[in-house]
Amino acid sequence: MEETSSKDILAVSVHTEKSKMRGKPTFTEHKGTLLRMFSFLKTIYLFPCNDIPTMIIPVTCLGTCAALSVQGTFTTPDMEGLWWWEILCRVPKTFLWVWANVLLFSISNQRSEDAMIEDAINKPWRPLPAGRISPSQARRLLLAEIPVVVGVCYLYLGATLETIVCLLLTWMYNDLGGADEHFLVRNGVNSAAYFVYGCGAMRVASNLSLDDALQAGVVEWLGIVSAVILSTMHVQDLKDQEGDRARARSTAPLALGDTMARWTIAGGVLAWSIVAPVYWFSPVPVPASRCGYALLAAIIPCLLAVLVSFRVLSWRDPQSDTISYKYWSMWLMSLFALPLLPLAI
Repeated sequence: MEETSSKDILAVSVHTEKSKMRGKPTFTEHKGTLLRMFSFLKTIYLFPCNDIPTMIIPVTCLGTCAALSVQGTFTTPDMEGLWWWEILCRVPKTFLWVWANVLLFSISNQRSEDAMIEDAINKPWRPLPAGRISPSQARRLLLAEIPVVVGVCYLYLGATLETIVCLLLTWMYNDLGGADEHFLVRNGVNSAAYFVYGCGAMRVASNLSLDDALQAGVVEWLGIVSAVILSTMHVQDLKDQEGDRARARSTAPLALGDTMARWTIAGGVLAWSIVAPVYWFSPVPVPASRCGYALLAAIIPCLLAVLVSFRVLSWRDPQSDTISYKYWSMWLMSLFALPLLPLAI
C-alpha cells in the first residue's frame, strides 16, 4: 500500500510539474483564484451591507410605491398606461440602481483615516478596519467603480443624471467634510441625497423620462420625504456617539445633548405620521366602504412612530439604539407606502 501511494503522489507531482511547464493553471491555482474572487465579492458586500435595511430597501420601496401610484405621485399620461406588473418586474433594476449608488457612497465614506478611526470603534467588521482592504486599494476601487456604475446606468438601468448628482453629493459629504460639519449641514446633505435617490429610484421603477417624472406631485412628495429625513435622520447617530466623539463630529446627540436629540426624533416621527397621511388623504374623498382601509393605512405609521419614540426615549445603550434605528427604517417604509392609498380607495 505504501509503495502504491508513493507512486500516486509521484504521478500527481509529475502531472503538476507538466501543467506548470505547459502554462496551464493547476487545481491549487484555480482554488486560489476562486477564493480571491469570493473574498473580493465579500468585501464589496461589506461596504454597503449596513445600509441595506436602512437605506437601500427603503429607497427601493419609495421608488416602487410611488411608481405604482397612478393617481397619487405620478399623474402623467405615460404613467397611466403602465401595468402594475411592469413596475414590479423592475424592482430588481430599482434595487440594483440604489445599491450601486450606495456602494459608491460607502466606499468614499469609509476610506478616510477619520472614518477608519470611527469604524474601528463602532463597526470594526467593515473592510478597512478589518484589514480586508487598504485605503489606497479602496481609492483605486472607487476610481474604477465610478465609470462602471455611470456606464451601467447610462446603458441599462437609467437615471444617469441622478447618479451624477449623487456623486456630487457624495463628494460634498465625504471629501468636503459635510459629514463633519454642524448636524444641520449633515442632515441637510442627507435630505438632499434622499430627494435625488428617491427621484432616481422612481425613474428606474417607472421608466419615465426626467421631464415626465418631475411633475408637481413628485416634487411635493419628495420634498416631504426630504423634510422627514432632515428632522429625524439623526436617529442614526444615537448608536455611534462614542466613535463620533473620537472623530470630533458635530452630530445632533453631541451638539444638542443626548436627551434633547432623542426628544426631537420622537417629536418628529410622531408629527410626520400625521402630516404624511393627511397629505395623501386630503385630495381624495374616502368612500364609507373604504374607510377601514384608509384608517389602517394611517394607523400603521402612527403605531410604528409610537414604538420608535418609546424606544429612543426609554433605552439609551448602543445596542438598543441600533434596533431603534431599524424600527425607524420600518416606520420610514410605512410612510413610503402611503402613495398607494389612492389605489386602495
